[in-house]
Amino acid sequence: MRGVVEKCTFCHHRLMRAKARAYAEDRRDLKEDEYIPACAEACPTKAITFGDLNNPEHKVSALIKSPHAFRLLERLGTEPKVYYLSAKDWVRRMADNYLEKEL
Repeated sequence: MRGVVEKCTFCHHRLMRAKARAYAEDRRDLKEDEYIPACAEACPTKAITFGDLNNPEHKVSALIKSPHAFRLLERLGTEPKVYYLSAKDWVRRMADNYLEKEL
């Protein structure tokens, strides 16, 4: 029997639980450490970081301003919210892996 590949929900249930707690405390915004998906919590090297991209006080806001930050297929204009960091130029170039005839 083969497994089924599923899209990651970024632990949507954890996000909803954190939002409900904030709402109960009469707050609209989440604190940076209130919502942590299981993958980020389990990663021993802290290679995965989550936060509010629009909040300049969150760590992720500073990370995406790095010259090493990039998004996959950004040239397609889909505005993905997942950013990656790499100091290697060839990795960042490969992120825009479109076909010339698709431009």
